[in-house]
Amino acid sequence: MVKNRKLSRAISDLGWRQFRTFLEGKAEKYGRDFRVISRWEPTSQTCSSCGFKGGRLDLSIREWECLNCGSKHDRDENAARNILVAGGQSETLNGHGGKHETTAKVAAACEMSTRRGATAR
Repeated sequence: MVKNRKLSRAISDLGWRQFRTFLEGKAEKYGRDFRVISRWEPTSQTCSSCGFKGGRLDLSIREWECLNCGSKHDRDENAARNILVAGGQSETLNGHGGKHETTAKVAAACEMSTRRGATAR
């Protein structure tokens, strides 16, 4: 039925709506947040560092440089950061590629829990 030109768009839209309804139900069941951002949000065209909207880019352009702050962006990674922000998650230094050093105490605790899981099996 999707090959039918008159019905294909309606069928596809209904399928995505049903998928979204399932996701909303699962999120509610397991106590998770489910947020929807606008389909037309220019996530790959907006600088995730300063918020400058660089304008429409051709899809063949995979990397670009912000004209305002000069930071270089991979199109997909930049869009992912902007989607997180649009969805309500706060930006962090680690979200922008910062280094996160774990302390010896945390690393040792992670190692011990891994060892316990391996021997219990």
